[in-house]
Amino acid sequence: MTTPVPPAPVCAPAQVGPCSGCGHPTHRYGLGGCPLCVVCHAPVLAQQAKKPAA
Repeated sequence: MTTPVPPAPVCAPAQVGPCSGCGHPTHRYGLGGCPLCVVCHAPVLAQQAKKPAA
């Protein structure tokens, strides 16, 4: 099984940095930035959706 490759970030080049999970370039800095690419972030979002509201 191959690892999915995240899509190229659509942001200013100064806002691109490596994903902290897999190292692929992602929109990491600035407004809307995230330290994880969409592929690495998907399981985190799924896990958060399963948690009951506090």
